[in-house]
Amino acid sequence: MRTIKALTCAAIVAILPAPFALAQTIPNGMGTSITKPGDQAVSRRVTLGVDKSMIVDLEAPAADVVISNPEIADAVVQTAQRIIFRGIKFGQTNALIFDRAGNTLLDLNIMVETDLAALEETISRHIPDARVKIESFNGSVILTGMVDNLSQSDQVSQLVKAFFPESAGGGELQIVNMLNVNAADQVMLEVRIVEMQRSVIKQLGINLSGATSFGELANQTLQQVFQGGLPLFFDPDSGEYNTTGQGTAVEMLQPAGPSSNTISGSASSGFNVQGQALGGISLETGYTNYNNGRLQSSIGAAIDAMERVGIVRTLAEPNIVAMSGESAKFLAGGEFPVPVGQNQNGQITVEFKPYGVGLAFTPVVLSEGRISLKVSTEVSELTSQGAFQGAAQTITDGDGNTTIIQGATLPALSVRRAESVVELPSGGSMMMAGLISVKDRQTIDQLPGLKKLPILGSLFQSRDFLSEETELVVMVTPYLVGATNKASMVTPADGYANASDAKTIFFGKLNETYGRDGAPIKPDDYRAPVGFMEE
Repeated sequence: MRTIKALTCAAIVAILPAPFALAQTIPNGMGTSITKPGDQAVSRRVTLGVDKSMIVDLEAPAADVVISNPEIADAVVQTAQRIIFRGIKFGQTNALIFDRAGNTLLDLNIMVETDLAALEETISRHIPDARVKIESFNGSVILTGMVDNLSQSDQVSQLVKAFFPESAGGGELQIVNMLNVNAADQVMLEVRIVEMQRSVIKQLGINLSGATSFGELANQTLQQVFQGGLPLFFDPDSGEYNTTGQGTAVEMLQPAGPSSNTISGSASSGFNVQGQALGGISLETGYTNYNNGRLQSSIGAAIDAMERVGIVRTLAEPNIVAMSGESAKFLAGGEFPVPVGQNQNGQITVEFKPYGVGLAFTPVVLSEGRISLKVSTEVSELTSQGAFQGAAQTITDGDGNTTIIQGATLPALSVRRAESVVELPSGGSMMMAGLISVKDRQTIDQLPGLKKLPILGSLFQSRDFLSEETELVVMVTPYLVGATNKASMVTPADGYANASDAKTIFFGKLNETYGRDGAPIKPDDYRAPVGFMEE
């Protein structure tokens, strides 16, 4: 056995003219001809696997073998009429075999690819329902054919990756998936979001107040002397006292009155949880004592009692359709501005943040009876708890430029969010429940010392109690859907018509009766000052 080293055709290519891809033989006036590779009568095209060999038996003895790129494939001459070709790496090359007279015995175009026969047999054995054809091209794998669902398509891709050791070791393998999926690939998700909020508020406040005056502690002041209920006067001419008003009024130091010095006190309790009393029943009682027409002492008590129970129900039933593998979003709510920047002139740049009932999902149809869903739902609302209050500021730099930073109040968001990945059949339902939140807050304001008095101690305290319970339930139901006829669809406006002026004025009707089973109203029943008439 002798080995003919492959000769590169770099020198041959260098002398070829530019229009190399023209006709297979191009004569000219000088008798020169150019032959395009692959266009001879003895041209053949073969696919050779990497690290695989093929045997070529010739009808006449070969004298020379030329391989354009020996790094892709090489040749071993076993006999004059038998040559063995071996694939080295991915790529394309060609081999020319000549006899002793210089005639071309074989023009061989070689494509070195991976031998995928074993892989095709493996796929056929493990996924018998798949009609898959596998091709190798420059190291990439091309998948064509038909599968029943995306699950089979994913299984084919996994088997291809397992077949190549470089992909198992972390290498990159490019798989061109051109498989057609026979299953439906549009999913409609029916979602029912229910949230119940229950709040209980209890307030009981007792405020005491009292005041008393002590006559013994009254200040001594000059007061006119009375006698027999009449003012007393002194007459210096007669030297006698009288009540006729003759002379100078008589005055002397006397107590100003029993209510001149007063001691008062009160007990007032606040409601820290709510911040203020919310109303309810208020009871006030008191006692007042007068002495000689003057207030001497008083005592009073005020009782505020309130209990409030509130229920909030949030219900949303969005329906949304998405292709298999694609994402879809839904939001029923609004957006509120949030400052994100401010220039030197004080102008504020804002961004809008969404809130409300939101839904996002990504479906993947695995088969006719299996749908993988990535569902994310959120219920949010604006709240004052945790809100940001920014005060206005004036800043002056070194150059004397003044910048006013406006204050802003940013609301906070109360958010309930759930996210999960589930697998359901078409028409099957799943409930994401257990999203329960319970908050209890309570404060008791008491007077130190007096609170320990038996029975009477409750008169010197106030209670503020708040309990909030929230439960969020999300029900999801996916359906495999397709397009339908427009005539089979109905809307809430089908069969609607405005009532006539007479019916609105005399009977208080806003609209005509809807058509039965969604049937539209006849064109004659449409009454409006302007508009269009449909025939």
